[in-house]
Amino acid sequence: MTDSKGAHFPEKFTLSVEALTSLFGFVQEAVVCCRADGVITFVSPAIRAVLGYDPQSAVGRNILDFVHPDDIDWMLEGLARWEDRNGAPGGEEVRVRAADDGAWLSVRYDTVMTDLLGSLGTLVITLSDVTHVDDDTRLRQFRLMNEDRLVRLASAFLQVSVDDFEKGLDNAVRELAGLAWVTRVSVWTVDPMRPERINRRAVWSALRGAPSIPLEPRINANNLRLAQLVLRGKEVHLSAPWDNAQDFPQERAIAQMAGTTSLLAVPMISDGYVTGAVMLESTLGDVAYAATHSTTVRSAAAILAGAFERHEAEQNLAIQARTDRVTGLGNRWAFDEALDRALIQVSAGQSVGFGLGLIDLDRFKLVNDVLGHSAGDRLLADLAQRLLAAADPDTMVARLGGDEMLVLLDNSPSAAESHQRVQALVAALEPPFHLGGEALVITASVGLVHADDASIDAEELRRRADVAMYRAKGRGGDAIEVDDPNRPDHGDQMLRLESELRSAIRAGDLDVYYQGEFSLASGRPVGAEALVRWHHPEHGLLNAAQFVPLAEERGLVAQLGDIVLRKACAAAAPWRALDDEFVLRVNLAADQLRNVDLPDQILDALGEAGLPPEALCLELTESTLLADPVGSQAILEQIRAHGVGLAIDDFGTGYSSILQLKLMPLTSLKIDRSFVSGLPGSEVDRAIVASTIGLADTLGLAVTAEGVETEAQRRMLIDFGCCSAQGFLLGRPEPEDQFAGRLGL
Repeated sequence: MTDSKGAHFPEKFTLSVEALTSLFGFVQEAVVCCRADGVITFVSPAIRAVLGYDPQSAVGRNILDFVHPDDIDWMLEGLARWEDRNGAPGGEEVRVRAADDGAWLSVRYDTVMTDLLGSLGTLVITLSDVTHVDDDTRLRQFRLMNEDRLVRLASAFLQVSVDDFEKGLDNAVRELAGLAWVTRVSVWTVDPMRPERINRRAVWSALRGAPSIPLEPRINANNLRLAQLVLRGKEVHLSAPWDNAQDFPQERAIAQMAGTTSLLAVPMISDGYVTGAVMLESTLGDVAYAATHSTTVRSAAAILAGAFERHEAEQNLAIQARTDRVTGLGNRWAFDEALDRALIQVSAGQSVGFGLGLIDLDRFKLVNDVLGHSAGDRLLADLAQRLLAAADPDTMVARLGGDEMLVLLDNSPSAAESHQRVQALVAALEPPFHLGGEALVITASVGLVHADDASIDAEELRRRADVAMYRAKGRGGDAIEVDDPNRPDHGDQMLRLESELRSAIRAGDLDVYYQGEFSLASGRPVGAEALVRWHHPEHGLLNAAQFVPLAEERGLVAQLGDIVLRKACAAAAPWRALDDEFVLRVNLAADQLRNVDLPDQILDALGEAGLPPEALCLELTESTLLADPVGSQAILEQIRAHGVGLAIDDFGTGYSSILQLKLMPLTSLKIDRSFVSGLPGSEVDRAIVASTIGLADTLGLAVTAEGVETEAQRRMLIDFGCCSAQGFLLGRPEPEDQFAGRLGL
């Protein structure tokens, strides 16, 4: 609940007689509370000193009973004027009968309209004996009143959210409209794209008789002298009969048509720049503004300038919080808000329906693997710009994460129209992308779902789009699959795949392949990386990329990782017996690092297989480490204390890999294939690989190069001092028995 000044109070808050007596018991002015019909409901004790009445004797009588007959119409007119001000003080004078001798005394009355009086009414009238108040005292009281107004104006912006800023601005403008001579207040801001132009942001009329013809909605320095001066930081003071307005012909013509008799324009200045203006107008020809009004408006302009500056900063922060840094598209947060709004509009019958699309780029991982993640980010940014250029005004494109984009096709009455609109988006991807001198053709798999009622919630819509997208992937990609609720296998494919994966994990029915790690000098195997595979009864041999993301999404990856660890340790035990320097490498997922029992599980797996801890090296990607840096460090230090090695995988593709070398108890690193693939031709890749090997050597870390596919790459790595490597030139992933045969077993 708020009063007319915008102050916040608890629900059903009202002022009682006891509270009023306590509040006004020591105030020199007499305070009178009335109902709308003028009947007095409360009188403060100061009425004795001002008019000589006992406070209780006045309760129940009408306020007009005390007013001189010749002043009643004047007072009613004044009350009507100030009522429209919704709580603004008045400052009018009226003659009131004294109690002692019935003489008529001149008093000044101010009025406040409030909803805090409850049954006591809505009108508060303050009476003061003007014959006993000198000019200096009256001036001090006036200044105090204006200072209070400025405090309320500033408080209008306190704890106001970005979305409620205009409401706070309206409340602030109302405070300025309470000045005695003002009939309209308007606030203007400079157009940042065209500094010579200022645009009206807020306007509030204090009286029913306010000017009906405002200054032009957009005024600029080319057509109005007023704007020229304000934009240079000058104040403009104009008043009827406009003798001082010879340099303002257009302003004068507009003001005369509108009935404006005086005008005050004060610039808003922030950090030395004019950011806008506050303009006050009046139609009260017999009331003019005073010097104290100018001071008040200057202070108000400074407050408003600061409020606009803060609002702009908060808007920018809000935009950044909803924007994906790589692509400039909206992020998941922004998309969820838009999706919720679309569902509300459909539920309220304000929308014919909408489509929800999930776009997943086909084989995008190869771009990151071959060209590096920075190149992948540049490609995503270019792709986002194409999608935005192809999108119609009712289409929103956002980045879900990785290479997945979400599309909201608003005001779409049918699935067919949604399909047509998303097809236009995908068509924008057909021309090749040019990146690092290479022409890349990018295709996408799209899952599309249409909604024309509110029976499906946001989570279900996203799930259906996800299922449809996987169906498009299953067709080989470069396809759009529309969700069909009548399709017999609707939603079943992913559910069935998940169920089958759960069964395979429970039964331990997963295979582990091994890609050897070889000495670059001798070519002999010095270790192997364990890679999970799934022999699916229908889809054949699936590599990790085809089902591990599903395991991660469904919370199965920790169980999956434990199976791989135990099988790999058991397989590597005889290999280690042949070569006491042989090292088994096993990948570790973020979910596994969250398990406080992980060190014990690793020791159990090693103990069951009879494999010494130093024969095992756990590999972690940088994203895995960044998921919970503090928790990860504690777990990894426990693991390292038992002698197990730790390696950072895909080194160089993240934003803080070097920081991980400093913080984490690592023993080795693997240079990402995206840098190795550039050898020997790329000068940049040569510098990165050479410096990484030198850094690792300085830190006492072993180095393995990934993705070695040519003899030239192998020779250059040897020249750089790299000792071991993986890659198709040396050996592909193999089943356990084949790799054992390579070792002579």
